[in-house]
Amino acid sequence: MGFVPVVDKQEFSRRGFLAGDDEARARRLRRGLLEDDTRAVWCIRGGYGSSRLLERLDLERIKARPKILIGFSDITALLLPLSAPGGFVTIHGPVVTQLPDLSQGARRWLKKLISGKQPAGRVPLGRLKTLVHGRTRGFLLGGNLSVLTSLLGTPHLPPLAGAILYLEDVAELAYRLDRMLLQLRQSGAVKNVFGVLLGSLKNCRPAGCKRYSARSVLERAVTELGVPAVSGAAFGHQGRNIALPNGLLVSLDADQGRLELLEPAVC
Repeated sequence: MGFVPVVDKQEFSRRGFLAGDDEARARRLRRGLLEDDTRAVWCIRGGYGSSRLLERLDLERIKARPKILIGFSDITALLLPLSAPGGFVTIHGPVVTQLPDLSQGARRWLKKLISGKQPAGRVPLGRLKTLVHGRTRGFLLGGNLSVLTSLLGTPHLPPLAGAILYLEDVAELAYRLDRMLLQLRQSGAVKNVFGVLLGSLKNCRPAGCKRYSARSVLERAVTELGVPAVSGAAFGHQGRNIALPNGLLVSLDADQGRLELLEPAVC
């Protein structure tokens, strides 16, 4: 893609199911986010463990030094706090280990998003299913539903009021997806969201039982929010993982299945 990677050998260390202990991982991440001689931090993979780093990162200091940060899935735990008010735009996009299987269209879009100085325009999310009709504007925020829900009750979930909320997940059961969105709703976290996009639900089960499939259950729960909403967007755990910028002003036309970026993602 024309970028020069710089990789710390310690990224390949192991401690249980993590790439080293929490302090070592946090130290490497802090260094990557604060150093002057690189433009971006691109996560190698998701997995689990990002939220364990939050209390070790000095988020306010990092927010004052904007840098491109790319990742998705578990990386949602880093993307959202850093794109909170006072922070900077973060990119929910493919991790490095996903790049070999990433579609050419998703790769082109990602490069346009992080290299361009103008608003990137319409997001190529594919053909979308309208759940609730309407048009709206708001700040794009979201990521993995399981990880986002796990931030409830912590200081790390940014306000979702006024957001166009996007959600994806992987290998979850339908009732768990319903329970998570119910928790978000009952907590008041999504009370004033302006719109919703549902993306990939890879290996979420049941997959093909119409009324009770994971997607139909989650679509029904989203519809109950009563805001413009669409489903089937091409982002998440799939080969066409279209990158989405957290914290950017966007417009959503649920009638036409259209999401448009109204600001540049990087300065």
